[in-house]
Amino acid sequence: MERKDMLDKLKSKLTEKRFIHSIGVEYTAACLAMRYGADVQKARIAGLLHDNAKCLPIEDKLKKCEKFDLPINECERKNPDLLHGKLGAYYAREKYGIKDQEILDAITYHTTGRPAMTLMDKIIFVADYIEPNRKIIFELPEIRMEAFTDIDECVIHILKNTLEYLDGKTDIIDEMTEKTHKYYTELRIQS
Repeated sequence: MERKDMLDKLKSKLTEKRFIHSIGVEYTAACLAMRYGADVQKARIAGLLHDNAKCLPIEDKLKKCEKFDLPINECERKNPDLLHGKLGAYYAREKYGIKDQEILDAITYHTTGRPAMTLMDKIIFVADYIEPNRKIIFELPEIRMEAFTDIDECVIHILKNTLEYLDGKTDIIDEMTEKTHKYYTELRIQS
């Protein structure tokens, strides 16, 4: 599918704010891909499509994941909005014709991360957090600079801030986010 067709389709599925965010992630992902030697086109596609299922009603996300036999953990059952990554990867494949597993995985894990992320996973995870349309959140200027100097440190920084934010806000923290933070923190200690 051509980018123009993806944009037209996305525009009808997302709010204006989410659509602008998706374009911001697309371009930020392309910049990070250029910086780290990843495939720029794949980064653009993953960035553009990462939130394609975000604006579905929360109860629909759960129903659709069940319908399509997508795995759902206990945390996702309690907070079905977390399913937009998995459902977004499914839609990217089925509705946008994306067959590249690297792109689909980056969409799947863009919110929680995962242990042993690929470079593309990291690029989309970071781009989603730092894109220019994001409201300024704690340490965002430092994280934006870090994204272009040490993507692994940037991933740890984002995970740490996310866990601290969620810890003060909710009892429900996705175990994948915790596993990812533990994995990268231990990796840093070993090196």
